[in-house]
Amino acid sequence: MLNLSLILWISVGLQFFAVYLALRLIPLTGRATAWVILSVAFLFMASRRTISLLYQEGLLTNQWMQALTTETVALTISILLVTGIFMIKKIFVQQNEDAEEITKLSLAIEQSPSGTVILDTAGKIQYANAKYCQINHFNQQQLLGEVPIFLNPQHTSITELKNIWSKIKNGNVWRGEFCNQDTKGNFHWDRAIISPLRNNLDTITHYIATLEDITTEKEQHETIQHIAMHDVLTNLPNRTLFNDRLSQAIINAKRESEELTVFLLDIQNFKEINSALGHLTGDVILREISSRLRQQTNKNDGQVVARMGSDEFLIFSPDTNKDKAGALANKISKQLQQYFKVENRSIELIINIGYATYPDHCDTHEKLITCAEVAMYAAKENKCLIKEYEHTLDYGKLKRVELSSNFRQAIEQDQFMLYYQPQIDFQTKEITSVEALIRWLHPQHGLIPPDDFIELAEQTGHISLITKWVITNSFRQLAIWHKEHHKIGLSINISALDIQNKDILNTIEAELKRNNLDPTFITIEITESSIMLYTNETAAALCKVSGLGIQISVDDFGTGYSSLQYLKQMPVNEMKIDKSFVMQMTLSDNDAVIVRSTIDLAHNLGLKVVAEGIEDQDTADILEILGCDFGQGYHIAKPMSRDEFYNWLKNYKSQIKHYH
Repeated sequence: MLNLSLILWISVGLQFFAVYLALRLIPLTGRATAWVILSVAFLFMASRRTISLLYQEGLLTNQWMQALTTETVALTISILLVTGIFMIKKIFVQQNEDAEEITKLSLAIEQSPSGTVILDTAGKIQYANAKYCQINHFNQQQLLGEVPIFLNPQHTSITELKNIWSKIKNGNVWRGEFCNQDTKGNFHWDRAIISPLRNNLDTITHYIATLEDITTEKEQHETIQHIAMHDVLTNLPNRTLFNDRLSQAIINAKRESEELTVFLLDIQNFKEINSALGHLTGDVILREISSRLRQQTNKNDGQVVARMGSDEFLIFSPDTNKDKAGALANKISKQLQQYFKVENRSIELIINIGYATYPDHCDTHEKLITCAEVAMYAAKENKCLIKEYEHTLDYGKLKRVELSSNFRQAIEQDQFMLYYQPQIDFQTKEITSVEALIRWLHPQHGLIPPDDFIELAEQTGHISLITKWVITNSFRQLAIWHKEHHKIGLSINISALDIQNKDILNTIEAELKRNNLDPTFITIEITESSIMLYTNETAAALCKVSGLGIQISVDDFGTGYSSLQYLKQMPVNEMKIDKSFVMQMTLSDNDAVIVRSTIDLAHNLGLKVVAEGIEDQDTADILEILGCDFGQGYHIAKPMSRDEFYNWLKNYKSQIKHYH
């Protein structure tokens, strides 16, 4: 009996211990209600057994205490046990499900294409996934306990580190980009997100960082930026970059009370060389000039060389007064007077240099370039190689004033004339269209190309008059060709200003009706740079033109850094690759890639492609292989007057007919 009593008392002790364990499990597993119910059940069991033993041993005699040992209490205990066990079962089921989710998440992190590291609150690595190890050429054991490179003060500035830690310690997410270095010493760019991890008490216990390698993206962006700010042929800064650097240099010169000089160089006989020897020879000469100019200037002294236009170069030299400027101009001139050797030919260039000094001559970068240009034209006029700007020199300005006041007179006296340059279909070799190109036969200044007066016409508000003249005369000529059974198309250029002019749209519609032209034979070319001025009015105007059945072509594609979003929103039918890329594609892999990518892009957008600037058969053959639809350039035919084109067209058609 004593042994049984002892066993029963041990059972009572175990039941009380079970109460203690159940209560201890609450903070470890959650589900407090379930464990409290079980604790109460065990407590009732232990109490019932204790009272029963005490009553049997005569230590308790109260009837109400004996009631606790009844079957009703036992039933209550059973109900509590069943309820508690059922609820605890849910705990373990949930734990299993949570474990499965954790496994999935672990696999996802481990197999993620982004590098992922988990850091302790001191910034030391506690875990690194496979991608992070691969990016940095470390194994996981080497990384554990180390500070990642983006939190290492030897690689990240103290200011940036303070910013990172300030954000993540306050529970915020840090996002940014940084340059990383692997064990092999190779640098690469990463885009990172660092987030705090909290426990159930909302305390930050770790940080998780995800990294994406964006080196290729960075390189592509830098390439695009470089192309946008540099001349493709010479790799010199273009006018945009030159203006930016010159503006900064003037600010520095003003602060330091220094002088600064701008030089403008023009190759006087470059057009003749191009015509006689071809554009490829001209390109070789331009690259050689840029090389010689680099040799004669010192980048470390802040001197900058840029290509301004087809045959013009710009230089600015900080801390250079008039005396130093004259010496530098003579030095450059002597270097450029030496013969240029191209394919066993010795070519001599006539190069005029004009220069102006800040602050003596001008006080802004625009005026400084203008003054240098005025001096250069004066050098040409006076048949000298070098000329310093003088306030009495206003040749350029006078010419611009004269031209701006002559636009109406030029239209009235029929001084403008149209040249036509044909486009061929690479598949059929037939002439499909011509581009109408305006020229100004000025009574004093001779034949003026459009580059010399179109911008001026836009600035003075005369561009609409010229555009209307082009539409009227080119449409009339096209109608004549169609009546003579020459069913070719016509491309005309419309400026960004005119495309929104209702008078221009009305003129187009009226001339279509007057000449009884099929609108599908008309293509309006709008430059890619005009697309960057995209407005709702522009879209509405283009949609109206397209609604007439006229084709829309994006001209000079590749030079304006436009958005595909804009292209998709516009009723575009055709892309015209800028000649600067086409002319260099046999010499430059980069240009060839740009041309091929543009063709693929256009075709994917359902657009036709025209390549302008075809100067040789090799370029034409490559474009045909790449699937380019149409070609235009001097290799096919130069721009011709109406009569010249008419004779050329008949001759070309007879050759094609004979060929077929």
